[in-house]
Amino acid sequence: MRLRIALFVLPLAAGVGMADLAYAQGRGNSMRFAGMDRNNDGVIARSEWRGSDRSFEVHDWNRDGVLSGDEVRPGARRPGRAADDYEFERDDQEYEFDDWTIRGFTTLDHNRDNRVTRDEWHFDPESFRRADHNNDGAITRAEFLGEGDASQDDDREDRFQYLDQNNDGRVSRSEWHGTPERFDALDDDRNGALTRAEMRGGSQTKQDLFTSLDMNRDGQVERGEWHWSGASFDRLDTNRDGRLSRAEVAGSATAQPARTQAYKAGYERGLAEGRAAGREDRDRKQGWDLEGQRELEQADSGYTASIGVRADYQSGYRDGFRKGYTEGYGPR
Repeated sequence: MRLRIALFVLPLAAGVGMADLAYAQGRGNSMRFAGMDRNNDGVIARSEWRGSDRSFEVHDWNRDGVLSGDEVRPGARRPGRAADDYEFERDDQEYEFDDWTIRGFTTLDHNRDNRVTRDEWHFDPESFRRADHNNDGAITRAEFLGEGDASQDDDREDRFQYLDQNNDGRVSRSEWHGTPERFDALDDDRNGALTRAEMRGGSQTKQDLFTSLDMNRDGQVERGEWHWSGASFDRLDTNRDGRLSRAEVAGSATAQPARTQAYKAGYERGLAEGRAAGREDRDRKQGWDLEGQRELEQADSGYTASIGVRADYQSGYRDGFRKGYTEGYGPR
């Protein structure tokens, strides 16, 4: 044990961060986050975790309050959820991808060329950027599954906003949970910190989701092009022709929720906080990142039970926040 500790004194003295130490140890111990395992029991307790609560939850797949087993095994993937487990809400938001399995790869590889290109990707650009290890605009099967030369830990399930623990708009090496090599590959300007733009591959403009889904460019989205639940498809297919038009896909965003008092309260709070967030991103020159805002996840800032139904408040908050962010950020 003393010898192993001694081996890492020199790299630390040379300026290597704690994340580098965690993975230097992790490679030797065949364990992710080994540098956090202070008692060397092969388990990462919440008290040992260096990061946010939400980041810990991302890696605690079975919700038992510790990271163990496959959760800390290099190359292991969270058990993916099938498309039917995902509800489609609206066409103006970015969706996170969660099925990094052979099934998930096959579902996305529409032309069966053993690559998932940006045209075939319908989800958040951050995940794509992390998985595209050679930055060639396509995710190979090996990159997708983390095999062979693509086995470096890119921590693709952890979001920028969860990693940025001190909320300074950057992810430092000490906040990063992947390998040092993957950090360096994402750090385009080589300044030792990752911005949202670098995490997204420079993509600040949200793709048009309908165009992305319409792989055969016939102006309709068929069931084979759909990546959410069948119930979502049926709900949007108002004319029951088995295909979705652009208007039908957009229909989920135009439906007006009940304007209860809770909704109105959430809307006002979201509007104010959205404006502040938009101005902050503009002033910091971080680029447009509406769907990356952590406030939209819980959408219950300022909520108390006395206001009314929480779901109504959240719906109002999200609508208000999106409008406020647009106003606060200004012209793009």
